[in-house]
Order: sequence, then C-alpha cells, then structure tokens
Amino acid sequence: MPSVPDPQGPRTAIGGSRSLFGLKCAMASNEATKKADAARGPARGTSSTSPQRPTPPARPAPKRTGPLEFFGEVRDEARKVTWPTRKETTITTMMVFIMVVIASLFFVAVDQVLRVGVGLILGIGA
Repeated sequence: MPSVPDPQGPRTAIGGSRSLFGLKCAMASNEATKKADAARGPARGTSSTSPQRPTPPARPAPKRTGPLEFFGEVRDEARKVTWPTRKETTITTMMVFIMVVIASLFFVAVDQVLRVGVGLILGIGA
C-alpha cells in the first residue's frame, strides 16, 4: 500500500515547523492551518484536563495499646528469638577482636608507606 504524502509537507518533531532545504521555517499562521490544527485535535502531551484520581477510603485509626499489653507483646516476641549460646558469643567476640587488630595493623602499614612516599616527593626528613 503506497504511503500518502502530507499535503503540508514534511514535519519535524517540533510539530509546527517544516524543513526546507535543511532550514527550519515556521509554518504560516493563516485560517487554513488554524482549521487544520483544530480538526487534528490537541497536540500530544497537552491535555487540557487531567483525570482526577479517586480518593482512597479513610483508614480507621489504629487501636491503641496500653503499656502492660505492649510489654506483654515484647516478652512474647523475645521468647521467639533464637539466642546464641555462650560458646557462640565467645567465638564471635574473639573474631571481632582479631579482625580489629588485623585492620589496625593494615592501616598502620599503609600510613607508614604513604608517609615515606610523601616525604620522598616533598623532600622532607630524608
């Protein structure tokens, strides 16, 4: 099926301008183009009225709990926790201390290397 050329000529993405020998020209504003534009409808993305969203139903206020009920719920939740054994806690604590010592030794070494490097570059202390 052959394509039908636009009677108003080629259009760019801007909508109201034509390309003539590589130059963009504004389209003449006369009665014929006004009628054609009115018949074509509003441009894309320029809706005169935006659809209103329905308002969600109001949520009922949450039930307030008293202090005794709150602490009872906290106690019930604490019973569900799987607490670590003394051995697991000791091993984990020792692992943390060992990692802190290793990290501190690493940063001391990096600091000393950077200190010597900056001293050599600036000629300080050598």
